[in-house]
Amino acid sequence: MLDTGRVLTNDGSSVPLNSEISRMEGDALQRLIRRYRPMVTLEVGLAYGVSALFICEALAEVHGEKHIVIDPYQFGVQSIEFVAGASHTNRVGFDGLGLLNLERAGYRKFVEFYNEPSHRALPSLEASDRTIDFALIDGWHTFDYAMIDFFYIDRMLKVGGVIVLDDALYPAVRKLARYIVTHRCYRTVMDEPIPSLNLKRRVFNGVTSALRIPATRRITKHMIRPDVLELDLSLGLPPENFIAFQKTAMDVRGDGSAGSRRWDQHHDF
Repeated sequence: MLDTGRVLTNDGSSVPLNSEISRMEGDALQRLIRRYRPMVTLEVGLAYGVSALFICEALAEVHGEKHIVIDPYQFGVQSIEFVAGASHTNRVGFDGLGLLNLERAGYRKFVEFYNEPSHRALPSLEASDRTIDFALIDGWHTFDYAMIDFFYIDRMLKVGGVIVLDDALYPAVRKLARYIVTHRCYRTVMDEPIPSLNLKRRVFNGVTSALRIPATRRITKHMIRPDVLELDLSLGLPPENFIAFQKTAMDVRGDGSAGSRRWDQHHDF
């Protein structure tokens, strides 16, 4: 599929490939799975199954047990058309081709599929006390939906487990990445050191450095964007489209009912 940009259908014809991760991102997923050896993985967003194929191939190598997949568009939707930008067609959903590709590759035995939105499937999984070791969040890329995906996945993810965000250069997903490293017990996992900044960014950082002095921050914190006062790089977030986080501890603060935080607590991110 990645070589041809086409997806074979049931009748032997083909449709254009879209909504896929790159080969580089797929290789990165496999390196993470081989390194952390998860038993149960989860993915929000199946589409034509490219990322799931990468995951299941590596999961089979480490003798994993289950890949949970959530995608309400896999077999199409009845009330609205699936149109999400110029890269997509007016086709309604993916005609089940993601699951078909997993079956063709021999990985259907790993897959536990939910044909419903993630904001419905994930609470049900969490309520049934399911636990997971690895997750890829690649669903609807607005902050509210991505945040809901993370919230429930975080509650199910074991300590030491990994969450991967795709399309982390999208402003809403980048905002979620900042939330994860400022509000929860996670560290970024990178194959390579964070690259050096380009000249434009170095000049910007130099001009705005005075804003990050503690005395100045007390005055400007309500007027200056949080990502200017606290740079992504200072949080350990690389300027990449694909970011992995490892969970280092449980969120002991919880909902704050035990006095761990105020009911109106807020920290800019």
